[in-house]
Amino acid sequence: MARDSYDDDRVVVIEKDSGNGIGMLLLGLAIGAGAALLFAPASGEETRERIAREARRAGRRVKDMTDELGDKLADQVERARYSVDDRMGRAKDAVKTRVDAVNEAVTASRDAAMQARGDIERAVENSKRAYADGRRAYGERTRRAGEAGPRADDVAPHNGAEGATEGIADDV
Repeated sequence: MARDSYDDDRVVVIEKDSGNGIGMLLLGLAIGAGAALLFAPASGEETRERIAREARRAGRRVKDMTDELGDKLADQVERARYSVDDRMGRAKDAVKTRVDAVNEAVTASRDAAMQARGDIERAVENSKRAYADGRRAYGERTRRAGEAGPRADDVAPHNGAEGATEGIADDV
């Protein structure tokens, strides 16, 4: 297998030591010590006062937040109560309207039924009267017919059944 000329090249890393590593470390330590002195904690009494002050501020913020939340909740409860009252009022009105309509329909139906009953009773009475009048008239005609003999209009009407059987007897 052939080897390329660049396979034999070695990678060389050169580190340059400038000697500033310890100097930079010392510079960082000095800056850190100065910052520590500037931001060093105060005495115990000052620290307690600062903690108490921050606790009071936090307490006021919590109270303000709870007051605001309480106001928002009270507002939402009031809106919900109004909405429920409004919907209940509308539902009651709708139910009352429907109950009134049903009552009117029941009254109208009852009146119509009473009217129909009266009409039927009158029709039955008229029918009974007509039947009685017809029987009376028939009785008078039959009585007169018996005295005078049969008449053409007293004969029972032809129902057509007799004519249907006449042709059958001829065919047999």
